[in-house]
Amino acid sequence: MSVAEVIQAMPKVELNLRLEGALRKKTLLTIAEQNDIPASTKNFDQLVEQLDHPDFGQLDTLLQTVGSWLQHPEDLGRVVYDAGVSLARQNVKYAEICVNTNIFMQNGLTLETLMSALNDGRSRAERGWNIRIGWILTVPRTEPRRADETVRWASSAAARRHGVVGFGVIGPEDVQPIGQFERAFASAEKKELPTFIQTGNTEGADGILKTINLIKPHRLLDAFSAWESPDVIDLMIERDTPIVVSVRRALAEGLIDHNPTRSLYDSRIGLVLTSDLPVLVNASLADEYLAAVESGGLSLEELQQVALNAVRYSFLPQNDKDSMLQEFQSVYDDLREGPLASESN
Repeated sequence: MSVAEVIQAMPKVELNLRLEGALRKKTLLTIAEQNDIPASTKNFDQLVEQLDHPDFGQLDTLLQTVGSWLQHPEDLGRVVYDAGVSLARQNVKYAEICVNTNIFMQNGLTLETLMSALNDGRSRAERGWNIRIGWILTVPRTEPRRADETVRWASSAAARRHGVVGFGVIGPEDVQPIGQFERAFASAEKKELPTFIQTGNTEGADGILKTINLIKPHRLLDAFSAWESPDVIDLMIERDTPIVVSVRRALAEGLIDHNPTRSLYDSRIGLVLTSDLPVLVNASLADEYLAAVESGGLSLEELQQVALNAVRYSFLPQNDKDSMLQEFQSVYDDLREGPLASESN
């Protein structure tokens, strides 16, 4: 077996797939045509071209625009089903998909209608492809006021019925100071709602340290500079706060200039790999795993420990984590004792 074949055979968990970054171009164009978007949208062809070559400095505007093309509940169900099928084909068993509700509520949909539409796609993917999906509701760093409202709903009984498992904040931290989100994260902690935040991209290790101390998130997205600071490393290990990273997306954005997986792994911080925006960076979760070996310097055995981290740091109930860890470990052991041991190392 090749390294790629071993990675394909590994059961996986995806912890930070953003739905707005998983809109397959073919499906999106079909939906746009059905909704008469090409005829009513100025510069439609240029927008389509940006899906293949996105300007990450203008990414929020692009995602807001293409999100408006999804005008009906069945459109949303279709893109979720597509995402579920893509994940299942990579042998992903569980995924936490992030949803910025504002992107998908531009055409008069209520939150209840939105979640019902998402869950229609989720149910079809789960029935047809045996993949489990949970939702993380996110807000951009530019909208601290919406964070309070989102946490209130995400921690409600209605949200749990809809499969919401957490809350997150995305975007560079220099847009709004972290203190603007202190109340929302405190409310989430009080209501036992798991959280994550994107950090470290503009304020470096100091920003990461401030974020962990002030809002106590369960996971960090990016935070690549953490390994450069012993104080940050010590605090993250003490708090058992992991880093979730998409190397391909960070390289595309210019946040890093090389694959830092080896350094992050050696720091002893809990490391998790994610595809994050797979369509926009043309890289699946399996591609991220492959890069961790080919350019990130990990062995396959080390990669499997990173894959198990995704289970440990998921927002699943502990009993489900324990069962999944046992299941995954059994498969990984078989891979190591079989072709993995003789051909892949």
